[in-house]
Amino acid sequence: MPRKPVTFLNTEYKTQGEFENYVKKIIYKDIGICNDIKNTYQEKYYILIKILERHPEFNSKTENMCNIKIVYDTLNKKALKILIIKNDGREVDISWKCAITGKHRSKKHDLMSAMRSSIDSQIHQFRTEHNNDCCQLCGNIERLDVDHNDTKNSAFDELVSNFIKKNNDIEIPDKFGELNDDTHRRRFLEKDTVFKDKWLEYHNEHALLRMLCHTCNISRPKTKNKFVL
Repeated sequence: MPRKPVTFLNTEYKTQGEFENYVKKIIYKDIGICNDIKNTYQEKYYILIKILERHPEFNSKTENMCNIKIVYDTLNKKALKILIIKNDGREVDISWKCAITGKHRSKKHDLMSAMRSSIDSQIHQFRTEHNNDCCQLCGNIERLDVDHNDTKNSAFDELVSNFIKKNNDIEIPDKFGELNDDTHRRRFLEKDTVFKDKWLEYHNEHALLRMLCHTCNISRPKTKNKFVL
């Protein structure tokens, strides 16, 4: 399939990747961390608004907007995210990556986000119990992550897939709330408590966890047993 060019502010970018590099430069280099883009970077503020207009939920997310800020992503300290500041002081996240593609995050993305956030207590408990462990692959003791051990058929995608197959009589949630812990992750709604509780029980029983240093975790081969929604 031929690559589609992106036209933005009368400039044509040959590929979506080329346009993404342009957007990343605006966010990471031209602006960076900033709590008041509107008054600090007036020209860049206009460009950023035009970028965000490509987001499929731009109108709803920017209703009563008074400013934009860029902050570190709570889940990835090396990444930056954009927050819409409302007139009443509330802050709403808006994905600049979705603005690049012009598409919503997938249903799988939101479901997996809620399923991951719901097991936070189990992950925290494992981390506490294995606080003195080292990386199981290289022996490093710095910046350790809790990893779902894919070498023992316990990759997160595979656990989710097996859980859905086993509980095919339960309706899969398709609407979610948002956590208020600054991560903007999805959470299950009260109407999906049965699904959530069964998932927590399944994960607690079947997940095989291990400690990996961040480098080994992000560089390890990814599971081929992907969950397909």
